[in-house]
Amino acid sequence: MPKLFTMVEEKPGYLKIRKDTQELKITVELASEFKNLKVATTIDFFDHIIETLSWGSCLSIGCVVETGKWRSTHTIAEDVGITIGTGLKRLVAKRARDEGVNINGSSVAGLDEALARVMVSMEGRRNTFFSVQEQCTAVKGELVEDMKIQDLFAFVEGFCQGFPGTVHVDFLKGRDPHHAWECAIHALGESLRQALAPNPWRRAAHNPYYAEEGIADAALE
Repeated sequence: MPKLFTMVEEKPGYLKIRKDTQELKITVELASEFKNLKVATTIDFFDHIIETLSWGSCLSIGCVVETGKWRSTHTIAEDVGITIGTGLKRLVAKRARDEGVNINGSSVAGLDEALARVMVSMEGRRNTFFSVQEQCTAVKGELVEDMKIQDLFAFVEGFCQGFPGTVHVDFLKGRDPHHAWECAIHALGESLRQALAPNPWRRAAHNPYYAEEGIADAALE
């Protein structure tokens, strides 16, 4: 059976991972230090979203997408999310085992009239929950710039599948979809930054619920 992901390069604080299917070839780079990594997903606003996630999480993220015989923007968004999440799980697995990390993080972020709240829990459950308040009309339409709004939901859901983790995204206010999604993804990044911060008390072997791997998902390799 072919592997879903291929590890192209791995060293402390950096990895490059590929996902190859008949539809897409996705290459993701992740680094814990600042690096200028290429982002080219074929969707302009999606490039901006990944750069926003990088800025909020204080992780360098590169992502290059090559499409196959037909181009599905939904598949691009979801599979990029899965690949980034899978790579991040691998990048932080040793830290979680040896040093310990917070596991949980939350953030509220705003951009002009838009406001969003995000919570992340990285104990291994694959869940994504969205809520949209009446004051946030921005995410009830079809498009934001050149990207379908439903594809952005799929990106966050895909990330949680790969990571794995539980994420709650609450859209609190907003008229402009660009503002609403940018502040939501920034809040996601900030929440990840908190969740991945060192915490020796929560070293994996100390976790009373999930044995020595420290999370419910044991597939760290």
